[in-house]
Amino acid sequence: MKFKKAIINGLIFIFFIVLTFYIIFKDNNVEDILQVLKTADMKFVLLAVFCMCWFVMSEGINIARTLKLLDCKISFLSGIKYAFVGFFFSSVTPSASGGDPMQIYYMKKDGLPIGKSTLAILTEFSSFQFVTITMSIVGFMLNYKFIESSVGNIKYFFMLGVAVNTAILGIIILSIFSKRLIIKLVDLVCKLLWKFKAKNIESFREKCIEQIDSYKKGAELLFQNKKVLLKIVLTTILQITLYHSIPYLIYLSFGLSEASYFHFLTLQAVLYISVSYMPLPRCSRIKRRWIYAYI
Repeated sequence: MKFKKAIINGLIFIFFIVLTFYIIFKDNNVEDILQVLKTADMKFVLLAVFCMCWFVMSEGINIARTLKLLDCKISFLSGIKYAFVGFFFSSVTPSASGGDPMQIYYMKKDGLPIGKSTLAILTEFSSFQFVTITMSIVGFMLNYKFIESSVGNIKYFFMLGVAVNTAILGIIILSIFSKRLIIKLVDLVCKLLWKFKAKNIESFREKCIEQIDSYKKGAELLFQNKKVLLKIVLTTILQITLYHSIPYLIYLSFGLSEASYFHFLTLQAVLYISVSYMPLPRCSRIKRRWIYAYI
């Protein structure tokens, strides 16, 4: 059964790879693309690949760092595994909605408590949201004249993106601190289950409350360790900086050098937040392609 399941999963994975390449190349001449690629400086391309790998591994580092603080036995490689699980399922589900639940699912399979797993994911995500929003606002202020003169309409996407992401960050922080809110959400779920005549609802609620207690104790421990939180934020800053550096490295690989790195980095932060709320898979390069084409 495990072999059969592996075959099925492998075929699904191959299907998504083929579909992705079809979408990318269907309106392009493959020979022209290959000809252009031959002119690229591979050292910059390899640096871009390194930045992409670090982007994923940074998430794993932060997840492992949080879980270790919560007295969970986890290796660095396990943290990287959870990061890749999240990245894969976020990339193939609308609005990146499948990444976090699948990470918690795999942590549960490895014997980690759901409360602590959830806290680790929310902490990492909160840090990512905070740094992303901050960098985008700074980038917008520094590039306001350029944005207004070149792509003035993007400012509306930007403001909406900041508003949506700030609201999400606020909800996450509130859920971390407010036990009452979480219990109300559990009660709401129980009411829905009751309407669908589900069984063992009371047992389900008791287990949820037990996990919430574990979750809150972990949250209190986490916020008592300011050094760990600072390390998480600093790791996230490096993570996002390297991620936003990828377009500049590809730009350099084709022998271009007129634009500055700082201009690329700050503008990239604005573009990222402007399209992050769109209900598409978290293949951000595909999302941003529309904006770049407009520019």
